[in-house]
Amino acid sequence: MKKNISNNRTDEYILLFLEKSLTEKNLTLSSLDAYKNDLNDFRRFLTKKKIQVLSCKYEQIVLWIDLLKKKSFEYTTLARKISTLRQFFNFLFAEKIITTNPITNITSPKKNMILPKFLDEGDIKKILKYLYSNNNSFKNFQTLVLTELLYATGLRVTELVSMKLSNIEDGMESIRIMGKGNKERVVPLAKITKNILQKYLKNSHFKKFKVNSKQNWLFPSRKSHITRQAYYYKLKAIAIKSGLSCNKISPHMLRHAFASHMLKNGADLKVIQYLLGHEDISTVQIYTHINLKESLEAIKKHPIRNALRKD
Repeated sequence: MKKNISNNRTDEYILLFLEKSLTEKNLTLSSLDAYKNDLNDFRRFLTKKKIQVLSCKYEQIVLWIDLLKKKSFEYTTLARKISTLRQFFNFLFAEKIITTNPITNITSPKKNMILPKFLDEGDIKKILKYLYSNNNSFKNFQTLVLTELLYATGLRVTELVSMKLSNIEDGMESIRIMGKGNKERVVPLAKITKNILQKYLKNSHFKKFKVNSKQNWLFPSRKSHITRQAYYYKLKAIAIKSGLSCNKISPHMLRHAFASHMLKNGADLKVIQYLLGHEDISTVQIYTHINLKESLEAIKKHPIRNALRKD
């Protein structure tokens, strides 16, 4: 009888917690179901050990988390389950339903850091050599310019393909990009990149596109500008023809290569973060003193200047 009363009280408190979460946090029904399932999973775990939710201790929560880890849940799922339990016990403690909070000293799991994949300088050299040797058609030439510009600047592929002629500034010394969160940045261009861009703008096929395009896209297509998907597949094909695995390359990997190769060649990490256009609010202040002159010094350390030298 006592057990049933305790279970009924637990049901009541879970319901109150869910109602409070729904109204105060404006949760979706799917999130609410996830909360409910997480709490019921924990409750079943305790029931097998003949322990009531309202009387559980720190040690039982640790055992439950260890069990979850053994089940190989995704990090996001594990973190959500622990977060749900934390919120529930915080609610019970705040409402003075329990006198001690067993989850106070429980820490959330840390996400394993997965290093981004990137191409080494030898891979970049293979790709550029192939593109420079096979740029007779306008499409291949456009792919060369896209690839050169992406590796030389570290732009996001969406920023790259949607560039307009007006993004090019100061006699092709730099490009002005409006990134995520409407954060604007100026990225200088290396000499080799400026040279290939100048040739591209003088190309007769590009000029025809320019006349027909009202938007002045830097990389126009028949309808608008080249899409990131179109460039993605073109780059994959180039990788295979260059002797690389198609799984080894993507536009985003070129962006990672830009950052890692710059860092390897001595560029300042803060400048690299600025050039990449990171949005992390906690690092915004360190970017305020970075100007174009410092960025130009960093660009000089980019290994692209050696990419086409003869061995």
